[in-house]
Amino acid sequence: MSTDSDGWRQQMVALISMAPTEAEADVEEGQEKKKKKERKVAGATFTWIQANFAHCPADATNDVIQTRARVYVWCVISRTLFPDATSKNAPWMWLKALIVFESRWSWGSATLAYLYRQLDDMCCRITDSACIGGNLLLLSVWSWKRLPVGCPKRVKFNSWDEEDDLRRPTWDYKWDVVSEMTNNVKLMYQKYIAELDMITPEKVE
Repeated sequence: MSTDSDGWRQQMVALISMAPTEAEADVEEGQEKKKKKERKVAGATFTWIQANFAHCPADATNDVIQTRARVYVWCVISRTLFPDATSKNAPWMWLKALIVFESRWSWGSATLAYLYRQLDDMCCRITDSACIGGNLLLLSVWSWKRLPVGCPKRVKFNSWDEEDDLRRPTWDYKWDVVSEMTNNVKLMYQKYIAELDMITPEKVE
């Protein structure tokens, strides 16, 4: 799929009936309302999406419902599977990808590849940013299962209705209810680093 963003606002209007104006984008980003030569992100902020698509009208037609569903999936993809370091914007290319959503692309493989690239960039200090993107929830659940460091304490494990096909639990459901950590963040960070340095292969699942 081409990720070319030329004319993305017009294409967004065709898909979801509206698109953020340049003025709205400037206000969202806290910029002055003047033209700039820098290339701006092609897409919408999550606050703009929330303001325009948070609620579906009770008398909505099928077309309106499909539009809201497309925006919802766009948010999930942008915020959960492929979040960038800022976590403020939903890139246009993911909405564009939903045009051919029935193509059975391997979204899981792409999510892992994106996360690996983000981890690699941070480990190699390729970027000046101190933030990391990618599906960090997935990374957290993986580490809680595999590493004896930083795993939240489970308070209880709620059962679920096994006959409910629409809501089957995923692996992270094991940590659905945990006790909150109230210790000093800097002290916990030092503790985790020390524990990571002391891990032996036998302690890793």
